[in-house]
Parts: sequence; structure tokens; C-alpha cells
Amino acid sequence: MAKRTMNLVGHMCIGPTMHHAGSWRHPESDSENSLDPARYERLARIYEAGLFDALFLVDYLGITDWQQNARSGVLERGGQMTMLDPLQMLAVMARVTKHVGLAATFSTTYNHAYQIARQFSTLDHISNGRAGWNIVTSGQVVEARNLGLERPLDPVRRYDQADEVMAACNALWDSWDADAVVADKQRGLFVDPDKVHHVDYAGAMVKTQGAPTSPRSPQGRPVFMQAGASDRGRDFAARWAEIIFANRYDKAGMKAFHDDIKGRMADIGRSPEACAVLPAIAVIVADTEAEAQARAEYVDSFTTPEMGLGMVEVSVGRSLKGFPLDTPIADLPVGPSGPPARGVYDNMLAMRKDGRGLTLAEVAVRKATTWGLPRFVGTPASVVDQMQELFDERCCDGFIVAQPLSPGDLILFVEKIVPELQRRGLYRTAYTGRTFRENLKSALGGA
Repeated sequence: MAKRTMNLVGHMCIGPTMHHAGSWRHPESDSENSLDPARYERLARIYEAGLFDALFLVDYLGITDWQQNARSGVLERGGQMTMLDPLQMLAVMARVTKHVGLAATFSTTYNHAYQIARQFSTLDHISNGRAGWNIVTSGQVVEARNLGLERPLDPVRRYDQADEVMAACNALWDSWDADAVVADKQRGLFVDPDKVHHVDYAGAMVKTQGAPTSPRSPQGRPVFMQAGASDRGRDFAARWAEIIFANRYDKAGMKAFHDDIKGRMADIGRSPEACAVLPAIAVIVADTEAEAQARAEYVDSFTTPEMGLGMVEVSVGRSLKGFPLDTPIADLPVGPSGPPARGVYDNMLAMRKDGRGLTLAEVAVRKATTWGLPRFVGTPASVVDQMQELFDERCCDGFIVAQPLSPGDLILFVEKIVPELQRRGLYRTAYTGRTFRENLKSALGGA
């Protein structure tokens, strides 16, 4: 088996920031080009120059902190928005890259299996085998109401539906044999009908009959990404995921999550090496520790607590209007259905300052500047020391890398962190696979 090396996946949004709410105000930010496809083409090229396994586009089906008859802080003050459809932007990015995987967030709750199968098959064809699907079960009230429902589905029901969507999608993707398209002009035979198979999937919530219009794509199906943190979500991830976006704040949390997922995979007969568990981190790097700290402080100076309050409300699943900013975060009530994203909520509770839990104001600032992710600030050597410790101790298989400031922090990561990883033998020096899945597995040790 080949040596295990790190998997790296880039975290992106089609909006003014990637994850740091105030960074769009920074004089070096490219936020003025939020709606320009050329911005995302440039970023995709940088990820590919850094030999990333993939990049993925976060998406929500609504303005995350929208309240009826109230102002949205995300709209007013800027922050993480998903302003354009991710699949269409990935098609643009596919045309200017050759190797980097291209993944989009897409909901099993509000999209039919047939639509999902067809759209990701199309992206896989366009990209010559580089499509990935970040599978989500949408839990926000604003998303439900945008899609005509009063409230989101119960979390367990959402995952039950997601399991059926996955089964239906796989049946649709498998319905075309790899050699079904003949295109024989002499015989007048374009598709061999015996190699296109009827699908008749009938679950409790998902049904589909027939066959997709899209022939089998280069990968057969996209690479599956997932970020479930609840017990039911972890079961889903262990069954389906090839990459897990692990939203853990500290080393102990990363190790516990990694080992739990790998154990669940083994329990159902999947090889633990068949999935990369990647905690999300933010990195700010410079040639000296002082320069890195100054860079971090400067980008953070553009942020206010108000930028993050809406994000905290989303995390607890209810409005926090009327709660004093000095309220301990552990004392805040959650919505009637609990936190929409359990891992994000648990991270908030785990955050500490001087040994104590944070207040609402402190969490709001942390959410606005880091989205609750651990942030590594320092020189290339000190940042890679932290990454290597987590990797070597099997807390993870690599990282989801968020860029606080676009595009500067991504450029510095590729120019400074990637060569240090390569010098230590922790990271590839070239793409060796033809597809996203092949490159992903080569880093995992050939699983």
C-alpha cells in the first residue's frame, strides 16, 4: 500500500466572503467580484496549483439569518452568502482546470433523486470525472419556507429520506452500462438499448421509474461528501461518505469524531480507509510569527459582534432577540427541534476563554471571524507542525481548508504551506489519478 498522505479540500462560497464575515472590507479582498465568474475561475486555478484533492462550494437555500419583518445582518453587514447556483459555477470552473475535484452542496430534502442524478452526472461529464456532491439534509426554517413548508422535516426523517435518495440515485447512475453509447454510423446504432436498464425504485418517501437521460459518467457517480454530526448523521456518513467534513474545534474532539466514524464504518463492513475524515481549519501564515499575528488581527478588525449574531441564531435554531450580549452561551435556549447542526452547536459550547465558556458576544465574534473553526496562525513551520500532529496521531486524514481572506490567504497557503508539507513527505508532489476519486484514494494510501 502506498504511503498515507494528507487530503486537502478547499472551502468556498459564491459571495463576498468564504467564511470570515468581515474580510470583504479588507483592502486586499476580491469581494467586489462576488458575482464575476472570473473570480471563481482564478480561485480554482490556485487550488489546482496547490494540488488540492478538490474544492467545494457551500450552499444554503435561503438567506441564513432572514427573519420576517426584520433586517438581515448578513445582507446589511456582509458575510457568508451563497448568491449563485453552485453547480453552474462549477461548470465554469471545470473549463479552466484539469485535475482538481469540483464539489457542490446539494440537498436531499428539497431535490428529487432524478434531478440530483442527472445534474451530477452532467457535471462529471463536463469535468471529465471530477464531480463531487456535498450531501446535506436541509434543517433551517428559512430554507423550508422558501420551499413552501412551514418548518423543516424532523432530523431523523430527513436522514431516512436521504438514505432513500442515495439508493435511488445509485440505481439511476447504474442504469446505463459503461459501453451503452455505441455511435456506430455504419450500423445506424447510437445507443444499445439492451445496455440501458429500467429503474423501479420505491421507498417510503422517494420513488422513481424509468432511466436517466444521462449516460454513465467517467466516475460512474460523484464523490460523496457529508458533514453529519448527530448520531443519525454519523450513521449516514459511515454508510455513504467518501469525505467527511468534520466540524470539530479541538484535538480531542477531532480524535473522538475520527475514531467514532471509522468504528461505525468497520461495524457495517466498510473499510475505514474508504473515507477521509477532514476537520475544517482556517490558516493565516506569514514569514514570522509576529507578521502572522498582525495579519490575523488586521483582518479581524473589520468584524463586529453584530456580524455574527445571525450565525449564532442559526446555530441554536431560534431568535435571540432580547438576550443580553453577556449571556453565557451555555445558558441560551435552543429551538424546539434542537440545533439544526449539532456539530456546530457543540463547537460553540466547547469554545473557551481563560478556562470559561464564552458569552453571546464572544461567540458572535468568533463565529464572524472563524465560523467556529480552529485557526492556525504562524509561520509555515509552526502551522504545519500543528497539522502534522493531528495527522500523525490519526485525528484526521487531512483538512478542509478555509481561507479567511480571499484570495490572499489561499495564495499564501499554496506558496508557503504546501511546499513545507511536501518537504516533510506529507503531501503529494503531483496529481497521479485521472479523476477526483482516484486522487482522493491515492492520498489515503491506495484504499
